[in-house]
Amino acid sequence: MRERRPADRVTDLAGRHTLETTVARALADSATLRLVRTATASYTELDYTALGPGGRTVAIELKAKLQPYRGWDRHAPTIATHDLFILDELALRKLIDAGRYAFLIVWDQPIGRWCVWSSLDLVLATKIRVARPLAGTGMVKAKVLLDLDAAAHTCTDLPAVIDAITDDVETCDTWWTSIAPWPYGPTVTNPYRRTS
Repeated sequence: MRERRPADRVTDLAGRHTLETTVARALADSATLRLVRTATASYTELDYTALGPGGRTVAIELKAKLQPYRGWDRHAPTIATHDLFILDELALRKLIDAGRYAFLIVWDQPIGRWCVWSSLDLVLATKIRVARPLAGTGMVKAKVLLDLDAAAHTCTDLPAVIDAITDDVETCDTWWTSIAPWPYGPTVTNPYRRTS
């Protein structure tokens, strides 16, 4: 795998703006989540804040996989290349810090699917952590490798993503305080496991 170059970030951001606008419009048009704030340019906040069922504050982080990764499969040999997603560890920490009503949405452009995890889904997900040096900086950055095929929800369009998030927000408090296993993951044998 080659090291990232400064020009890579410029390319990434150029394609991201259209996607950010599309998601913001879907949230603004939603009958169940009311968009309160867009912070896609922020390095400290998640991308969107919305009011959900019961007036709960919902935080959403948007990521995209625009093409297959090259060279990363050696770190995750159990994940099919087309299902591999790379998340910055810092983004994972921000999602966890945002609490139980925080969600990660991933647009998987090569496959044409939306993948959704709640913050606790991400905590429970099988992950592979890789630390790599940032070219020319002497700094190290951690990445978390996820399996898109194991997302809590896989959706074909944004209305289905919003429905999945809304459903999770409505049931989160019950699951949060239950002694039953959180309804996520292939090892959970639970008759109430969520499906999208």
